[in-house]
Amino acid sequence: MATSAASGGGAPAAAAAAAPKDASPSSSARPKVLILTGPTAVGKTKASLALAEALGGEIISADSVQVYRRLDIGSDKIRPEEQRGIPHHLIDVLDPEAEFSAGDFFTLARSAAEDILRRGRTPIVVGGTGFYLRWFIHGKPATPGATPASEAAAHERLEQAYAEAAAAAGKAAADLAPEERWAAGCALIDALGDAASAERLRGERNNQYRLLRVVDILLQTGGRTLAELDLDAQRPTDYDCRCFFLHRPRAELYRRIDGRVEEMMAGGLLTECQEVLLDAGIAPNSNCASRAIGYRQAGEALQRWHADPESLTEQSVIQAVQAVQAASRQLCHKQMTWFRDEELFRWIDATQGEEAVLAEMLQRWAAPQHEGGCGDSGRLTKEQEREMRRYVTKLRLYYKGSPEMQKTLEEARQLVAARAGQAAPARQPARPPPRTAAATAAAVQGANLDSEGAPAAPAAAP
Repeated sequence: MATSAASGGGAPAAAAAAAPKDASPSSSARPKVLILTGPTAVGKTKASLALAEALGGEIISADSVQVYRRLDIGSDKIRPEEQRGIPHHLIDVLDPEAEFSAGDFFTLARSAAEDILRRGRTPIVVGGTGFYLRWFIHGKPATPGATPASEAAAHERLEQAYAEAAAAAGKAAADLAPEERWAAGCALIDALGDAASAERLRGERNNQYRLLRVVDILLQTGGRTLAELDLDAQRPTDYDCRCFFLHRPRAELYRRIDGRVEEMMAGGLLTECQEVLLDAGIAPNSNCASRAIGYRQAGEALQRWHADPESLTEQSVIQAVQAVQAASRQLCHKQMTWFRDEELFRWIDATQGEEAVLAEMLQRWAAPQHEGGCGDSGRLTKEQEREMRRYVTKLRLYYKGSPEMQKTLEEARQLVAARAGQAAPARQPARPPPRTAAATAAAVQGANLDSEGAPAAPAAAP
């Protein structure tokens, strides 16, 4: 549920004084929107709350997991009591069974931004999902939408590719190993004329939703590559977006990530994954929610323990923790690389302290023109490269005999014992028909009303 707007009293005094009394643009007719991003665990949440208080803002989440209800621990949602009365949008608006795309985000986030601007407040878009932010800023690309007919055609073409690959290997299509099916799907995309997308998908094995979507697009466009259909970043934007990327030294970020993952596991990630995903028949890596870092690894560990309870040991718990940590660090690396090439984003050093970070962003918010760029911040020095090659995870909570280890072992044993008396393990759910953005908007509006009583973009407490 949305909370009321904050009074602004919680912002540091010096930084609040630096904020313009009128947040509206003076030299541009375009409405201003603040966009705050950065790698996981960098400190976006605290900074966004301070900005919202200083600018009279409302927060629009650009997180691909926080849209889902009941996925709280693994997505590190801010609790309602921590929101300082600041409305949060696009959080807790869908059930975990639903798919959620960048197109859905664009439609709902733009609607929320327009509603916030109409009420004289400042939209603050916060999150680390690069595609979401790029689409929000530049608009949707020219890719055609999925329809039941186009998706069925893509399914049929993929099945044909699997059959051809099986025949070439002298076996039945049903006997193809998962990696052989994936290779055949990527080869199909290459054959349809998009070698770059094929190569990218080879590194995203088992992302079936993405594979089907790329085939769907290529069939609909006659083989025009996704790069041809991508956004025109040079086209003037309809918002004056002031974009900021928080960063820290890579080794410090990795330590923060590793610590956060341990806290998530100790906080009940396994139970949340079991009760919200596996018990609902949502297998790991089978839809948007179950592909998310943390939930995928926890789900896979739980499946192994359900299949073989004897495999549930202290070492297997450590391996589950380390799997989430490794995936989270890889995401951090990808986020740093992605936003280094996004010229609109001004990189802000988060190590200078909360007040200094806030003051710098407010100063740049008030400037007549926005200046992006990362300078040298996005690249590692030789010494930093050597430091990262030597990086070793240091577990603080999970080691032999630790209280957190014993608690998590008992938690996992209870989950395994409870499941042992139930029927079928998690299944691959049937894919629902393609859902339009309008249908998603209808699903999430419900009782969310803006301050004037009119239907608003979804606003909910994380």
